[in-house]
Amino acid sequence: MTGLIAIDESGDLGSRGSKFFVIAAIVTRRSRHLLKVYKSIPIGNDSEVKFYEARHNERLDILTELAESESSIVYVCVNKKDYREPCRHGNKLYLQALKRLIECTLEISESKDVDISVDESRFIKSGELAEMGKHISKDLGKNVKKCVKVSSNKCTRVTDYVAGAIWAKYEHGKEEYFEVIEKRISIACESLGPRKSATDSTGLIRI
Repeated sequence: MTGLIAIDESGDLGSRGSKFFVIAAIVTRRSRHLLKVYKSIPIGNDSEVKFYEARHNERLDILTELAESESSIVYVCVNKKDYREPCRHGNKLYLQALKRLIECTLEISESKDVDISVDESRFIKSGELAEMGKHISKDLGKNVKKCVKVSSNKCTRVTDYVAGAIWAKYEHGKEEYFEVIEKRISIACESLGPRKSATDSTGLIRI
């Protein structure tokens, strides 16, 4: 059985934009575990409504549905104003955050064979992404069958709500969305510095 990792981001990579950059992933054994969540996303003008466009109650409904799904959440959140961070802007930040995220997701994936879908980004080329997945998976004893960029497929559209909920917590202190999905979070990485893992009372791994 081939597991799935779906990745999306929130915040920007510029030096003058958002304070935080978040990249998040949903890890699940089958894409169908997210189907009910996806179907709860409202339709706007011929396309699914994203987190930032959705109404408060719509966001809560979608995240509540996700909280009941068979999935795990992993995220990397970088404070771009923290001068202790080794990467704080642009391509370098994106690449290092994505690499850390893929490492963490593969570590917790119950599947040996995995497909990775990353929402379309101009900050990494398709060949670079495939090579990154191959290299990381080899070190962790996993078999990444596909590591590809996608243009908002069903699973990354769900991940958009995860990334948005996490970003809202850090950027604006709005924790109500985060609290809905908190029980699904397996790894929270709040720095790109050297890994120093600690597990809290809920079983959440903080890096």
